[in-house]
Amino acid sequence: MSLRVAVLQHESETGLGALAGALNDGGVELEMLETTMGLPLPDATLFDGVLVLGGSRGAHDVSLLETRRWIRDAVLRETPFLGICLGGQLLATALGGSVETGPRPEVGLHDIFLTGAAAHDPLFVGLSPRLPVFGWHADNFSLPRGAVPLAGSISCTNQAFRWGASAYALQFHVEVRPHDLQRWKQVPDYVRLVESAGADWEALSANLCNATAALDETTRVLVERWLLVVGATRALRGQRRVAA
Repeated sequence: MSLRVAVLQHESETGLGALAGALNDGGVELEMLETTMGLPLPDATLFDGVLVLGGSRGAHDVSLLETRRWIRDAVLRETPFLGICLGGQLLATALGGSVETGPRPEVGLHDIFLTGAAAHDPLFVGLSPRLPVFGWHADNFSLPRGAVPLAGSISCTNQAFRWGASAYALQFHVEVRPHDLQRWKQVPDYVRLVESAGADWEALSANLCNATAALDETTRVLVERWLLVVGATRALRGQRRVAA
């Protein structure tokens, strides 16, 4: 029986990207859910895991209030969670952390540095302590109480954390590839972000293209391992129901 994962998407331009192939390889049944259409989200218990994508809105946007509440409820019920950029910020705020604008935007390729705790984490164990990733954010999240810090960068103290056994937040983008940037040029807030960072779209795309092989490998490893966590959690829930 395939895993059933809810994907929360905030705008059409910011989609699954490279995550689609990795999830398809895992035989995952995806249900795409729009968070800003004013429709109620289905019961989180219907899904084995939750993946929340990035987007141009802020984590405190009033249109995402119910989404934050939904995320909190899902995570407190121990539903495995993976939040990308805005998705990670929503997890942080849902659990009592904060999201604030940093001193400067982090746009384009950069390195993250794994913490000591990452060496024993189900997703990050065995990865290089210094990883190239793609960043696209002006806001940064703080760690909610009880979170385990897993990575940081020179410009951003918190790049990844785990809360509980199976809820993960990533500040960086594992899904973005050059063709995604072509769509992002149509998003006004993304255009302003690039301008404020003093970056160039063509250079960003070229650098991303050159790093695709390394980024694809990191994406594959993180997604495969997260799906193992999702599967193990579902199995444990099944055992609990039988025991009850």
